[in-house]
Amino acid sequence: MKKILFILGLSFLFFCPYVVDAASISVSSSTSTGTVGGNITVRVNINESSGLGSWEYSLDYDSSKLQLLSGNTHVVGYVSSEGQTSQSYTYTFRVKGTGSTTISVVNTAIASWDEVVTSPTDSTTINLVSRSEVEENYSTDNTLASLEVEGFSLSPEFNSDTTSYKVDADSDTTSVKVNAKANDDNAKVSGDGEIEVHEGSNTINVVVEAESGATKTYTIVVNVKEKDPINVEVNKENLSVVRKTDELQDLVKDYFVETTVNINDEEVPAYKIESLNITLVALKDEKGNINFYIYDDGKYTLYQELGNDNLTVHLLDDGKYPSNYKKYTVKIDGEEYTIYKLNKDSKYYLVYGENVETGKKGLYLYDSVDKTLQRYYTEEVDSLNDELRINSFIIMGLTCLIVLLLIIFLIALHTKNNDKRKYKKEIKKRLKQEKKDFLKD
Repeated sequence: MKKILFILGLSFLFFCPYVVDAASISVSSSTSTGTVGGNITVRVNINESSGLGSWEYSLDYDSSKLQLLSGNTHVVGYVSSEGQTSQSYTYTFRVKGTGSTTISVVNTAIASWDEVVTSPTDSTTINLVSRSEVEENYSTDNTLASLEVEGFSLSPEFNSDTTSYKVDADSDTTSVKVNAKANDDNAKVSGDGEIEVHEGSNTINVVVEAESGATKTYTIVVNVKEKDPINVEVNKENLSVVRKTDELQDLVKDYFVETTVNINDEEVPAYKIESLNITLVALKDEKGNINFYIYDDGKYTLYQELGNDNLTVHLLDDGKYPSNYKKYTVKIDGEEYTIYKLNKDSKYYLVYGENVETGKKGLYLYDSVDKTLQRYYTEEVDSLNDELRINSFIIMGLTCLIVLLLIIFLIALHTKNNDKRKYKKEIKKRLKQEKKDFLKD
């Protein structure tokens, strides 16, 4: 019995093949959902653990839904030396249509190094949707869940609906760390992190971009206190002299000439307007707002100008205005100006000043709608007004004449009608008398 079992065991070992790892091929996509107009990446991987020899396959896809951008659909390859166990190929498609689509490897033939040939297949299925379908599901939340400047207090306290904040920092502060977290995990936040700051006003913009692309900006103004500030009082307002030119970069005009003046035994930056023979220094209020002031031996006068690319005028207080113009205070680009105009609804402002290029003084007319400035030509305007007055007198005279003629015509017509009525009565009276006389006879 034992001999029979031994013989059967040998027969089994002889007739049964050895179990070996077969070659495989796989297809995988970078995404399970593609968007029309977008790209998807597909990878084909060939594996043979005992060692690759050669391989061949074709890639099959629906060309009505996908456009092949890179990669060959028919591949034939082989190894140059023993030991290579895998090979991969990458394909890029652009999505053309919607619906479900399948990408497959067909007509495969993979030979191992010892020439064992197999024909495995594989495929991947991708759902294709339109951009509008995708965007319908995009989040539009572009708010922050939290915002802080480490070590400082925000003013006002953080609220996701409030987008403007202020922070006051000591004079030795050189950087601040802004921490911001979006309310939606799919939103992106930029502008936070470690940020360098300098003495004076520093604006930090934290931008939140929702998944839909909508953005919201949160602004933090970090005011770094000045070391040993030079304080001055102008019109009972406490101001400080700006001593760093980098705070003035956006305020300095092309016609400003750099210079310095000595204030409290310290040289500070200043600017000359040579055509006007004035010197300007910058002063900052307690809120961090900066304006230029005319500096004259320790005295400060607010410098204001209006203009455009072709003409800029430094405004003065001592102008003579036409008697029919009244004084008003208006805001132009957030700054208050004293101007004159014909009435409160007029969009044209009359100002007196000097041309910063020529130094010539005079009246100027500012169009608050178009924001343009031009010389106010008094002679021409007065001449036009005289002409208008003359024309109005002529019109009034003609009107009165027409009314007078109309009255005369109506009186004459009325008189004529009365005469007719009297004549008819007279005729009737005569006829009656003649009739009486006839009957008597």
